[in-house]
Amino acid sequence: MSEKIGLRPLLIYAQAQTGLNLCATLLGLHLLYFYTDRKGLSPSLAGLAFFLALVIDALTDPLVGNISDRARFKSGRRRPFFFASIPMALCYYLLLSPPPLGAGLFVWFFGFYFLMLTSRKFYETAYGALMPELTLDYDERTKLSTFRQLLGTVGDISGALLPFAASYLFARGTDFKVTGAVCGLVAAGGAMLAYAGLRERAEFSTRERSRLFASLKSVAGNRPFVILLIATTLAVMAINIPTVLMRFLAKYWYHDENAAARWLMAYFAGSAVSYPFWFRITVRIEKKPAFVVAMICNAVGSLLLMLMTRQSTWALYFLMAFSGFSAIGIWVTQISASADVIEWDQERTGQRQEGAYGGITSMSIKMALAVSLLLVGPVLSWVGYKPGVSGITQQAGENLRALFALGPASLYLLSALVFSRYPITRESHRAMRDRLAARNAVAEEEKAKSIA
Repeated sequence: MSEKIGLRPLLIYAQAQTGLNLCATLLGLHLLYFYTDRKGLSPSLAGLAFFLALVIDALTDPLVGNISDRARFKSGRRRPFFFASIPMALCYYLLLSPPPLGAGLFVWFFGFYFLMLTSRKFYETAYGALMPELTLDYDERTKLSTFRQLLGTVGDISGALLPFAASYLFARGTDFKVTGAVCGLVAAGGAMLAYAGLRERAEFSTRERSRLFASLKSVAGNRPFVILLIATTLAVMAINIPTVLMRFLAKYWYHDENAAARWLMAYFAGSAVSYPFWFRITVRIEKKPAFVVAMICNAVGSLLLMLMTRQSTWALYFLMAFSGFSAIGIWVTQISASADVIEWDQERTGQRQEGAYGGITSMSIKMALAVSLLLVGPVLSWVGYKPGVSGITQQAGENLRALFALGPASLYLLSALVFSRYPITRESHRAMRDRLAARNAVAEEEKAKSIA
């Protein structure tokens, strides 16, 4: 059976990542700013709302992954969960449309952020779990992850710049409402297109169902996955710190709030041109070295910020473009490798548990985001930031820049060190697939004999 994936299913699957990234990037870049600078919530309370919602939601991620693995619907075990994108879209809009609540703003923020995360989880877990089932080929998965991340970058660009465009086109009180509505429609629309345009492999739906605790035990014993998970978690923390601080850095260190939009355009320009490079280098030197190279590049980009001054206008644009170029290398390799660890587990357990792996990964990423956001809020207050105040001291601005640069660089280098222990190569993966194919052939032969 050919494992080549056609262009049509490749694009239909990958386009759904646009809506997911659109929503995630907009919240990552602008939600803390929106609730503090716009709505007056203290950074510490905003960080606490992020932390509580992410942690409470993350605790059920493995359960949702197991539900996706065990589900049996006529239309498949993954795609029916795509309908969860509809309540996700509604909660997303409400999160960005808070009424004047005073002290109740914290509750509104926490409540709708939590509900949005929960509904998104059912959709995104099933969506991610579907990828390893679309193709079993080592390099085809790199192609699929490249296209998925490429269309995800379209969402990243839109999520980063849409609030700036909305602020220009609409009144200050309605700009974020408009962005919330647009994001919700794009995410739900992409999910429905993927539901209608994709088909699931029947052979994976008929395998033995795994119980939650047995599934968690097998995941914990999967050494390649554990290495990938730790490296990914560290990378997410490294990315999230400058993401949430971007608008603050532009306003309070660079003294030009609109510079954030220009920096983001440079960042995503670098991202957009990087895909051929990262695809080719990942196929040529394999996933582990490519991931390590990407991490080192990201760390260098972070450290170079400490050499910049407020007069380094073009150098800052180049640095942001280089950072965007480097960041894509993380996700092309990570998404592709996350599919390969499934066969490692299948060979040892006889089951395919994509949902379980997606749930554990989602939980770990949310915990990383929760911790970084919980810390960022108080640190902002510590360096001298106050919601609604037009400026902070020069030293506070320098402290903000150091936080933006040094913390992520350390995490990138630590992630590279961890992933240097990743054991799966192209040859070892091909050998695993051959052993699994031989095992399945024997099982089918024995089944045929028993029927006869």
